Amino acid sequence: AFTGATARGIGRFEQAQRGTLFLDEIGDMPLDAQTRLLRVLQDGEYTTVGGRTPVKADVRIIAATHRDLSRQVRQGHFREDLYYRLNVVPIRLPPLRERTEDIKQLVEHFFARGAENGLPFKTLDPDAMALLLTHPWSGNVRELENLVQRLAALYADDTISAETVRRELSDSVSGNTSADDTDETLSDAIRRHLERTFSGSEGGVPSRGLYSRVLHEMERPLISLTLDATRGNQIRAAEILGLNRNTLRKKIRELDIEVVRGTR
Repeated sequence: AFTGATARGIGRFEQAQRGTLFLDEIGDMPLDAQTRLLRVLQDGEYTTVGGRTPVKADVRIIAATHRDLSRQVRQGHFREDLYYRLNVVPIRLPPLRERTEDIKQLVEHFFARGAENGLPFKTLDPDAMALLLTHPWSGNVRELENLVQRLAALYADDTISAETVRRELSDSVSGNTSADDTDETLSDAIRRHLERTFSGSEGGVPSRGLYSRVLHEMERPLISLTLDATRGNQIRAAEILGLNRNTLRKKIRELDIEVVRGTR
């Protein structure tokens, strides 16, 4: 349970009982949450909100992170005892630039998932795919996923050209290098992306449904980041967003956003 919780709910360990619990981005977990997790791993039991009797935890743990946890330990950002509890069978996944053979399949997967969420299904022409194979992918799979989402949401053509991909990759690189040196507002950034959308469309006019596609592209990171900031507390997230709680829950379901309490 998260600090300050008063309402009884089914927690992650209860949901994963006699199964496997996957903890993504464990390196971003706050120290207080690390302490609670360590206690469960050491004692093999936990107490629910409002409960008095400890519950036996029969759960396998798989944790993932993009961070160097040994460095996090040295810097005091990650508990050393929790690190050794989790680091039993480490599996290192090479960065995306070292496994370019996976890129084509990942692109197809992200386009298909976007289509399931209401975005138009797209494909890449061979030259566009070739550009992706030579990109350094400093942001790994998440960078690729974000690129595919932008291509699906903002461009009208069913087949994305190499020029469109080159423009998006170039803007992404320049944006990463100059983000700290600019006073660009959110409105400026949106306008810049939309200008590329219009200029990259046939006749300078995007296909129908642009408004809903842009809103869809904005809503998911907005809600995800707010839930991340509130550590999965939907009541607080709804207050910050100015939404009714039921409306927020509906959008979480529609956008297929994972809500994880107590982690960041």
